[in-house]
Amino acid sequence: MADDDTKKQHSIYGSAGMAAAGMIRTSKARAKSAKEPSVGTIAEEEVEAVGITDRFDSLSDLVIGTEELEAAEPAAEPTPEETPLPVFQGLRAAVIGHTGRGNFGHSLDLIFRRLDGVRLVAIADGDPEGLEGSHARSGAEHAYADYREMLEREKPDLVSVAPRWTDQHYDMVKAALEAGAHVCCERPLCRTLKEADELLALAAEKNLKVTVVHQMRCDTHVELFHERRQEIIGDLIEMKVFGMMDHRAGGEDLLVLGTHLFDLVRWFGGEASYCTAQITREGESVIAEDAHFSEKEDLGPLLGDVIHAEFAMDSGVHVSYVTDRRLHPLHGPWGIEFIGSKGKARLFAGMPPTLSLLMESDPASPDREERWQRWPVKDEPYHEPVDKLTGTDASNRLIVQDWLAAIEEDREPKSSAQRSMKSLEMIHGVWQAGATMKRAYFPLTNRLHPLSEESI
Repeated sequence: MADDDTKKQHSIYGSAGMAAAGMIRTSKARAKSAKEPSVGTIAEEEVEAVGITDRFDSLSDLVIGTEELEAAEPAAEPTPEETPLPVFQGLRAAVIGHTGRGNFGHSLDLIFRRLDGVRLVAIADGDPEGLEGSHARSGAEHAYADYREMLEREKPDLVSVAPRWTDQHYDMVKAALEAGAHVCCERPLCRTLKEADELLALAAEKNLKVTVVHQMRCDTHVELFHERRQEIIGDLIEMKVFGMMDHRAGGEDLLVLGTHLFDLVRWFGGEASYCTAQITREGESVIAEDAHFSEKEDLGPLLGDVIHAEFAMDSGVHVSYVTDRRLHPLHGPWGIEFIGSKGKARLFAGMPPTLSLLMESDPASPDREERWQRWPVKDEPYHEPVDKLTGTDASNRLIVQDWLAAIEEDREPKSSAQRSMKSLEMIHGVWQAGATMKRAYFPLTNRLHPLSEESI
């Protein structure tokens, strides 16, 4: 029984409460008699507090004689009956992460916070020393060091697979699907196309929905531009894709951030037919045996510090990609430039992303000054909070909202595991084409990692 209920149960006992309950009732005449023993009275506020003012004509009806109190049998303390808690009718959620090995990605431990109809019942952290902190941050009801034990005991409906590192994604997603849970996973989905194929087959077999946090796919402005691109820039002819080109320029940039960009490339340009690539490291051409690893994250083998790639799309749209640290000051934020028959648009990737349009360009003028304007121009602020969330949390909330809608409507999420696999396939195609110096045709026949020993 709740504390408030216990207080209400006990508040009726004692002299005032007994009188109020009708256990002791005196007449006005006796209350006024000087011969009666000392009495106790109840303040009007107390009467109102127990809700019985309508049972007596006035406060004088509630005067109590001490002799009557002594004569009355003491009331037995009632045994409070346990009131069962209401059964939660929503979805049970859990989070899997690992402090020190990818942690919880881009705040994927918080995606269920203040989400109607969802309760975060547990969090798992493979680092026992980090478990206490991750438990406190998430606000989960229970904490586990072993995510398999958590899945078995808690039986969640929803699972967030959160680490940035990809070394455990396959095992974690597979375990969650086998436990009957829908999954939201940090990108990239996994390390190889073979792993992705197996997860897709398992999810389809169990009719479970897997979404991957390619947040720009659910951004309202990007969706609006996709819908209206024909009237804004005309026929889409070309997409120029730019990596972030920071200290991770090259293979790490391609894998970590390219997965977002190539997902959008497919959305706007359709399926890729083939690709070619030039990959160098410290100015020298490289092959698969020259693969290296990230200095900070376990992402599997990577190739090159400068990459130039081109894709031929079934739609006829031409796609180019570059990641080269020397170009960072010239290209600005990572993203995509859309070139149409009537104009240009630029997507600046971020959480959330922004779009801009080239206004009144005069390509025939040798001294032309190009002017870009943010699009859409009337939105102030540019991105409204989502469930009072901003930044990455707001972008994640859009992904989760669509994921839950997909579960309810029995459809694929907008940022589905299938789309994530296709994005990873384009990345692997770049490495395959660069390492072999030949075209890589899609879908790739090699479903293993193109830089792994098995593929060499």
